[in-house]
Amino acid sequence: MDMKIFEQLEQDLKTDGLQGSDSAIANIFLLKPKYNTELYLGQDFFLRYYHGSENRTGYAFPLPLKNSKTTHDNQTEYLKNAFIHILDKNSNDAKNGDNPIRFCLFTLNQKNAFDKFLEENFPSYKVNWDSLRDDSDYIYLQKNLAELPGPVLHKKKNRVSKFLRTYENKWEYKSFPEEDIADDILLVEEQWFNERSNDVEKSFDEKSLLLEKESIRLAVENHKLLSITGGVIYIEGKPCAMCLASPVSDDTLDVHFEKVLSQYAQNGGYPAINNFFAKTKDSYLYFNREEDVGVEGLRKAKLSYKPEILLDKYFGTLEKC
Repeated sequence: MDMKIFEQLEQDLKTDGLQGSDSAIANIFLLKPKYNTELYLGQDFFLRYYHGSENRTGYAFPLPLKNSKTTHDNQTEYLKNAFIHILDKNSNDAKNGDNPIRFCLFTLNQKNAFDKFLEENFPSYKVNWDSLRDDSDYIYLQKNLAELPGPVLHKKKNRVSKFLRTYENKWEYKSFPEEDIADDILLVEEQWFNERSNDVEKSFDEKSLLLEKESIRLAVENHKLLSITGGVIYIEGKPCAMCLASPVSDDTLDVHFEKVLSQYAQNGGYPAINNFFAKTKDSYLYFNREEDVGVEGLRKAKLSYKPEILLDKYFGTLEKC
């Protein structure tokens, strides 16, 4: 992996207004092996090309760079440079019989901006868009996750209270990277993974869990480069829950991983790590807790926290008008 690209992104990527989990620099880094993501840094834009399923194959929305000569108050210029690069690359790829130009992970605002850009600058092209509910990011107010206010979140508050009662005077929370707890984060992941490996039914995708395990290791090892933050809950000095997150933009934090060992999960471990961590991050307005990938139980859990925004994602294929 070319670390220089990510070092430059940390300095130069213009993230104003971004909320999608895919735009977090840490996610671009950590998901590169899963999607075999191709990365390209132009003079004034950054491009990603994902190799995944139909809804995860193609170019993500081109992102502007801060330190360029292009005036980013005018989005047209850098989009034009990015689109010309895409057309040129596709022209070369077409000689090898590659697929048409595809796009993915566009938010509604990005889709609309790109459609308007094409209409005004390349009217012979259009994108035929589609979307899947499974791809929508769940975005919450940090204040709501930290305070769990009102009757709507009363059950969550009760779950946290159960955790505090069950482990009264036995629990402790530590923040990462402020405290030296990297090994404890990895220990929770290792034990959580082993619990699933010992499951007789094994109703999970072991390959995906192995990729996730490796991503967690990379996140911890590269926490400075990726601005990774997180925390660990201890019971009687033993780590039992952890989470890891990173900024998407100045006002939005993306939660990448959250793991709780099973014996603590049944006593409110997940609401507890969620709540404890949120309380330490009041400099952010929003928490993005990513998509549910169509898993019914995960969707129910994410909806139960009453998201402020369901951030839909779009994918499509470029066509000649």
